[in-house]
Amino acid sequence: MRRGGSVSGAVSMVMIFCVLCLAVFSVLTLATAVRERTLSNLSAESAANYYQADTQATKTVAALLRGEAPDGVTVRDEPEGRLAAFTVDINEQQKLDVEVLLRDGGCEVRRWATIYTGDWQTDESIDIWNGDF
Repeated sequence: MRRGGSVSGAVSMVMIFCVLCLAVFSVLTLATAVRERTLSNLSAESAANYYQADTQATKTVAALLRGEAPDGVTVRDEPEGRLAAFTVDINEQQKLDVEVLLRDGGCEVRRWATIYTGDWQTDESIDIWNGDF
């Protein structure tokens, strides 16, 4: 005699396994989407902060070209012209460092760089093999 439930039991087990796999994959997909959204929001905020600082630095250079002396700008005479240097805050840990050589009728950008100003500490929690046995 043959039992009729053996094939349907195997199909049910496969279906349960498939449903569990799909549930796990959907949870992983949702978690990844949330992390990606957070990362894109941080990226957008970082870009907005940079371009805001860039705009402020450009306005400062324009003021220098008009002959004004904005606060926080150091100017010293060089053989080629006047060298103006200043920084603009991007966020708590970064600044835009600018050096511009001012000449008659124009300027030359010597430095326009993002610098890290936050505290940096080494991570010494990982034991690294020093070569001794």
